[in-house]
Amino acid sequence: MLDEPGRLDRRKIKIAARGADERRRHARLPLRLHGRFWTEALGEHACALLDISPGGARIACRVTPSADERVVMMIPSIGRIEGKVVRAAGQEFSLRFSAPARKRDKLADAITWRYNKDRLGLDEDRVAPRKPGRGRARIILEDGVVIQANVIDVSVSGAAFECLERPRPGEVVKVGEMTGRVARILDNGFAVMFDPPRAQESGDQAA
Repeated sequence: MLDEPGRLDRRKIKIAARGADERRRHARLPLRLHGRFWTEALGEHACALLDISPGGARIACRVTPSADERVVMMIPSIGRIEGKVVRAAGQEFSLRFSAPARKRDKLADAITWRYNKDRLGLDEDRVAPRKPGRGRARIILEDGVVIQANVIDVSVSGAAFECLERPRPGEVVKVGEMTGRVARILDNGFAVMFDPPRAQESGDQAA
């Protein structure tokens, strides 16, 4: 039995998004969030997340744990993470997470969603606020028309939206602070591939 075109399109965009995330699995994303950490020797202290990936993070704090020390960290909208200190210098330390593959996958989803949420101006879905890839986005089309769309899927490099409007393939759109082009038309919406960071910066300077 052949797949329906719409179903195949959704599958392809999800595979593409997962592929982009996989290539970035070991690349840390800048994500500034406040939280707390605990170690057996130091107890509990405030900290600030500087960057993070599903495999580790860099954290700023006033009290620095020692190398190889076990750390339990709690970051709002990311969750509870455990790991071991692999580097400590000044008021920063780097943590390597100790988590099974399933936990890392969930962490990757949470990081990607939180990283994109503010940049894309996404409104969190109040019904399921902890489920990545859910929410509302305000999208500006090339002719200035503004539409509201549900988020189907989101990654560092692109996103898929559900709505009745159908922009043209290749059309330039703006989502929050991000710009990109319509990469694919889906049966229930469309997918956007974001411009690379350098293109974003160049566009901001030109403006």
